Amino acid sequence: MKKYIINEIHSDGYERFAVIEEIEKNAKINVHFLEYDEYLENGEESRKKKTGDILEEDISIELVTFSRKTDDGLSHHQNIQGSPSIKAVIEITQIIDAYSIYAVSSILDNNILIEFESAVNYKVGERILVVGSLELNEMKD
Repeated sequence: MKKYIINEIHSDGYERFAVIEEIEKNAKINVHFLEYDEYLENGEESRKKKTGDILEEDISIELVTFSRKTDDGLSHHQNIQGSPSIKAVIEITQIIDAYSIYAVSSILDNNILIEFESAVNYKVGERILVVGSLELNEMKD
């Protein structure tokens, strides 16, 4: 689990889109998350998470709709401004089930959870290109 600071945050109902930066690093990423217990109308400010808040949470790549094997080096790109959409080359370290894996990536120094929308059949050690959404996963109390 890493610590992040919120640089920007935008709300749409229960959905949140944020630009966060890992503490002690100078790399900003766009993430998506849900606040199930706070619905906001357009322009309302959240009472839960605001710009400048420090978060201690996990990041995952979810809603992976496209993937393929590759020989490319580890990388990630977020080409749509303000969007959690991500293209990343990752290396599989653990298979959880047909829909979920752990992998090393250029996003984090440790493993990241990858969740696919359809069943996949990759092996540990393979590098794959994934296209999905970078998600901030709130830690449960």
